[in-house]
Amino acid sequence: MIVGTPFRILTVCTGNVCRSPLAERLLQSGLDEAAPGSFSVSSAGVRALVGQPAQPRSAEIARQLGTSLETFAARQLTERVVADADLVLVLAEDHRAPLLALAPSALKRTFTLREFARIVELLPGPTTRETVQETWHRYVAEGDRIRHRASGDNDVTDPYGLDASVYEQMAREIVPAVSTLISAAEPRRRRRPFGPGSRAELREAERRQLAERRPLSAGTGSGASSGLLT
Repeated sequence: MIVGTPFRILTVCTGNVCRSPLAERLLQSGLDEAAPGSFSVSSAGVRALVGQPAQPRSAEIARQLGTSLETFAARQLTERVVADADLVLVLAEDHRAPLLALAPSALKRTFTLREFARIVELLPGPTTRETVQETWHRYVAEGDRIRHRASGDNDVTDPYGLDASVYEQMAREIVPAVSTLISAAEPRRRRRPFGPGSRAELREAERRQLAERRPLSAGTGSGASSGLLT
């Protein structure tokens, strides 16, 4: 069931030009496919490069994965931005402290992206008796109680100012977590394969990357291939 106000997710990194924009757009496009109209995803930075576009390499990775950062502009994290989110996903542990300094009440709904992906894998999935939004509010509430059981690597590598290989590493760390969260938005009885640009593509990207460890293509423009996708 899809009823009521969209569930609001906020992704947070440092400058809001590399990691959190990519996570935002991948989540939004995949969740729109899994449960149209049920989610609203945005992003911000703890030291944002306000008004700047996403870094070109992040934008290229987004394009290769079937979404776009063409209209993106960085914004600064504020108390109001945090207050408006039902779930806050920071891209590294060092974003947690400045965020909670702004909004201490957000503690129980703030996780790293990779941590929250591990948490939802431990929880019962969506049922036909609850709305999508109810499911995700449950994920947050139960996730806070069991986060001690979801230990592992939490940080996504910051590629800002670095070469393409570091952006590739960033993508390899973001894509599996995003794929898990997209899958967690769809009732199991409805799960099915999807075509290019969908969450199925993200899952296939993860599988292929783990199997082959190919880098992303450095090429740009229409038809550029990606090691995450091929």
